[in-house]
Amino acid sequence: MTEVSHEDYLGFIENNASVFIEDVEIKLGKLFSIKSFGPPEDYRIEDSTVWSFPNRGNWATHKSNYRGNWSPYIPRNLILKYTKEGDWVLDQMMGSGTTLIEAK
Repeated sequence: MTEVSHEDYLGFIENNASVFIEDVEIKLGKLFSIKSFGPPEDYRIEDSTVWSFPNRGNWATHKSNYRGNWSPYIPRNLILKYTKEGDWVLDQMMGSGTTLIEAK
């Protein structure tokens, strides 16, 4: 395993337009146009032990059609249930940033 410096990262982004993860092409350096920073107005926190999210969410930078993302409803529910404003939220597996966005 090798540490990747910020300069290495910037060089990679400059020299590569995209990367492939399995058979999915991920575009690099593409700006996001965020139209909404939260769930639909009819969002309600789950109040039972069985959670169902038929709509995976499509706000902020979350793309509901990318199979690597998990539904932002999951971290949103956990954060609202078990934290208060100003608490720290750890996401040790930070991938696309869904938990980070929901914590924000």
